[in-house]
Amino acid sequence: MAAASSIQPPSVHSSLARESALSPEMDSPEIRQPEDEEAAAAQPSEPGISLRDLPDLEPEEIERRLAKTRQELSNRRKILIKNLPPDTTNQEVHEILKEYELKYCFVDRNKGTAFVTLLNGDQAQDAIRSLHHSTVRGRLINVTLQPTDSLLCLTNLPHTFTAQQFEELVRSYGNIERSFLVYSDLSGHSKGYGFVEYMKKDSASRARSELLGRPLGDRSLMVQWMDVNQLSQEENLHSKCLCVDRLPLDLCDSEELTQLFSETYKPVFCQVSFYFCKQKHMIFLLASFICVIYSLVNLLGTLV
Repeated sequence: MAAASSIQPPSVHSSLARESALSPEMDSPEIRQPEDEEAAAAQPSEPGISLRDLPDLEPEEIERRLAKTRQELSNRRKILIKNLPPDTTNQEVHEILKEYELKYCFVDRNKGTAFVTLLNGDQAQDAIRSLHHSTVRGRLINVTLQPTDSLLCLTNLPHTFTAQQFEELVRSYGNIERSFLVYSDLSGHSKGYGFVEYMKKDSASRARSELLGRPLGDRSLMVQWMDVNQLSQEENLHSKCLCVDRLPLDLCDSEELTQLFSETYKPVFCQVSFYFCKQKHMIFLLASFICVIYSLVNLLGTLV
């Protein structure tokens, strides 16, 4: 793949030239969905709808959506307490955490570790601040958030997909720890992707297997495993990647696609790849093609 700096002035692919120039409103895993007051947001997904068709939102509604995402992002309520005395009991851990509401507690005496689920993320963060590097019977304990391997990112959601619809989509595969959509800071509309963390890894695996390539309106879902550490801060939610589908089947050159996108923004990275998905013993067609061209264009700056 050629580097972006070596690209010559682009000549637009003939199949795309007939359809008009690229627009920031093209389909991407970042730009989609209205979901204001849950009533208005509960409208069915409309094929081919663009951000231009979505209503302007009131500032209060924009802030409500952003606040909900921030709340769910920070709602990691599971903590680890390490270096406990070998004979530590559940009752003793409850006493250590008596200022908080425990939903679950398991003590692994062999490892001197307690696995604890608190009421919410605020309690977990407060417990870490208060108890990390404190002492229990002369032993310095470590209190941290539990890692998770059950976090998924769902992309290519319709513009009109609501938070309620997103939760209904993912909750049938198992108990959910948290789920949320990502919204534009400017418009308040969905960027077309969201995150779900399941309580168990097998639930996340089942969800990924069932949802990957699933048609949703005129789109097909993409599902990826996520490293929870990449979501440690709110700004990390806003992807710099575009998913471009429904490209002409003969547009298979990454350099040509890079040249095409350089008319609007100069990509840092661009690659064309072919993705096949089998479902129910049939080749499943992503984006109405025999094979989908799934392109990630890593742009400079956050797209809105």
